[in-house]
Amino acid sequence: MPHALTPIRVTRTFLVGLSLLAVACGSPAGVESPPLGGRRVQGTDLVGHGAVPYRVGAYKLTFADGPGVDARARRAALLVDMAAGEGQARGFVEWGKPGQVPMTYVAGGWARQRATASGELTTVFDLALNYVEVRGAPRAGTDAERFTPLAVRVVVNEASGDVTLTSRR
Repeated sequence: MPHALTPIRVTRTFLVGLSLLAVACGSPAGVESPPLGGRRVQGTDLVGHGAVPYRVGAYKLTFADGPGVDARARRAALLVDMAAGEGQARGFVEWGKPGQVPMTYVAGGWARQRATASGELTTVFDLALNYVEVRGAPRAGTDAERFTPLAVRVVVNEASGDVTLTSRR
């Protein structure tokens, strides 16, 4: 009789394992855009030196645009509030095609600072962008473009000021 139970246990184990694998893999979060380059044009830091280093920073970023460029980030203003190299980030990002009225998104998420293998300090922002609709303002893009939340990663090289943004819908 114990032999008759073995196939049932194997089947249950297999199904549980398959279920866990399906949950872990999930569905893709969306299509990632090609990286968009930019520059930190302004920034400031205020650092508190205590048992745990505390940093408040502000960034003004601009992104490349030109003819034939798809709707992409144009500029951003971000505030970061970090303890021990990690913390919250918030601000706004303007998004749109060159020559059109940009769409404004409120940005919120997390930031962390790390040194790269070569010793350069980078700040990585993982942000969720939500469209802000202003009554009476001209509308840019379709409803689907405006109201589909964006997930973006912004990487700032603190030494050079170079910025890379990738987005995911």
